[in-house]
Amino acid sequence: MSAYNYGSTAASAVGGYNNGTTAAWGNTPPATTKAQTFVELTFTCENLRDMDVLSKSDPQIVLYQKNHEQTWKELGRTEKVSNALNPAFEQPIPIIFKFEKRQDLRIRVFDIDDSGQSIGMADFLGELEIPLGQIIASRVLRKPLTHPRFKDCGSVTISATEVNGLHELACLKFEGVGLDKKDFLGKSDPYYELARQNSDGSFTTVYRSETLPSTLNPKWKQHEINVKRLCLNPTENPGAPILFSCYDHDDDGSHDFIGYFVLTLTQLRDRNADHHTYELINPKMLKKKHYENSGIIKIVECRVEKTYSFLDYIMGGLQLNCTIAIDFTGSNGDPQTPRSLHYISAADGNHYQQAWLSIGQIIQDYDSYVFTSLYQLL
Repeated sequence: MSAYNYGSTAASAVGGYNNGTTAAWGNTPPATTKAQTFVELTFTCENLRDMDVLSKSDPQIVLYQKNHEQTWKELGRTEKVSNALNPAFEQPIPIIFKFEKRQDLRIRVFDIDDSGQSIGMADFLGELEIPLGQIIASRVLRKPLTHPRFKDCGSVTISATEVNGLHELACLKFEGVGLDKKDFLGKSDPYYELARQNSDGSFTTVYRSETLPSTLNPKWKQHEINVKRLCLNPTENPGAPILFSCYDHDDDGSHDFIGYFVLTLTQLRDRNADHHTYELINPKMLKKKHYENSGIIKIVECRVEKTYSFLDYIMGGLQLNCTIAIDFTGSNGDPQTPRSLHYISAADGNHYQQAWLSIGQIIQDYDSYVFTSLYQLL
């Protein structure tokens, strides 16, 4: 995957594209307490240093958080973007935001030359230290990167999205017809991106498709995405624009813009959405005399389905029953001796007792009978 400068193409036409970003916890984040909220951080970088001789840098972001011991612990990584000095990372990094605590983050950017290369051997491009609360308060924040040896290292833009309560999943499949030919000796190698609009009017990439080689009539794979990643407020503002941008992939990172169109969550929720077609428009081509479009995009499959979290099932009446089986194998020793795993102590209990107490005390809250079955394996 690579990133590019959009110039005056799709983003400019819609209102300013902020080169921006599926998460570690899947389609639905874990339940949270009132004091904490799950968020996803997405990143873009601008004007990174070029550390490669025959190509551009291949940047990847690694996110760290300072723990209670005042040391930095890695939280996650984005994907590597090849040959890009202005990368838009698709992969977000999830984090728990705790309002009552200061959470210091360190964002480090590396140039990864080989897929198996360790961070310690990669070229360091720059870093930023910032409190998570500052990012949350801004929603979209741009800051310069620093480096101990270089003065100008570019900048990083961070977007924060709350992901509690993502209860709708969009299943989408797109096909193209008659796309513009961008390669001199071939056709095009098309792929597309979906970008949501942020609260400040900028856009953040939330999905990037696979690249299909040498075709003007691509049939991309179906994919699933959380509705709230497509639209920040799907309940109150389902009409917010979702930007579909199509590109011709080039190995050197200078991808050719084919065209764009704008759709909304309201349109995707339409029961007839899988019959909709859209024209790809390249704003630079509009002045040409006989220009109509740069191809047609068909939505061949579209379903917006409700998904359920573990908490939904529990609140809906799901019961969890605990069953424990203990293997009294002779290899564990005489249960009358303290060295045996089966030794019964009046003080702390053996390892088996400690295990079932730890598990049972949690599961019993989800069992109306508060009953545990215990079996002995002979």
